[in-house]
Amino acid sequence: MRAEAAVFVVADGMGGHESGDVASAIVAQSIAGFFDGESSTPVAADLLQPDDSALPTGAVRLLAAVRQANRDVHQASLDSPSNRGMGSTVVAIHFADGGDLAFISHVGDSRCYRIRSGVIELLTEDHSLINEARAMDPSLSEEELARLPSNIITRALGLEPSVQVDLRIVPVLAKDVFLLCSDGLSGLVSSREMLEAVRLADDLEEASELLVALANDGGGYDNITALVVAPNGC
Repeated sequence: MRAEAAVFVVADGMGGHESGDVASAIVAQSIAGFFDGESSTPVAADLLQPDDSALPTGAVRLLAAVRQANRDVHQASLDSPSNRGMGSTVVAIHFADGGDLAFISHVGDSRCYRIRSGVIELLTEDHSLINEARAMDPSLSEEELARLPSNIITRALGLEPSVQVDLRIVPVLAKDVFLLCSDGLSGLVSSREMLEAVRLADDLEEASELLVALANDGGGYDNITALVVAPNGC
């Protein structure tokens, strides 16, 4: 998390407990380090893709930061046999243009929700086996989809030298609140419960703690991370 750079990150590692922790730490450190640089510094050409030229500067910087994090995790896995094959999901949000725009990037099944006017909305789409099956065959029923493993992701940082990073750009209104979380939270806490927890909390830190407690009460069988952010300080 780099509050002073208006970028916030949740990473959920995979590849065994220790390797997963290593991967998620590399992701967080890599993205923070990227945003430690001057915003006017040009992004390295090898971190850019042709479609980036049509995007705002803040969006390009966020995509480049996530791509760099992918390289860093992949290289670390090659350098250490004990960490071979490790990876991490990521969801990151960067506020730019005076806080009027939010750039959201993600890989895997870590999520970003927005709470606005008492309504919570999921802004990311999981890179999961279930979602890919749904996209390939929209006629599949919920019963058929339920037979598929729910914890299989189809994209993660560090598994290959490069990765496809999803991006969404959304306007930010005065009282918007954003929730970044790992699947350890979203798999155990409903969106309705998320909304209620944020509504009841006295501040953003308490909201994050309450969400984690709800997931633990629900079983807490996976890594649980919740980060609640209000770009306009509401």
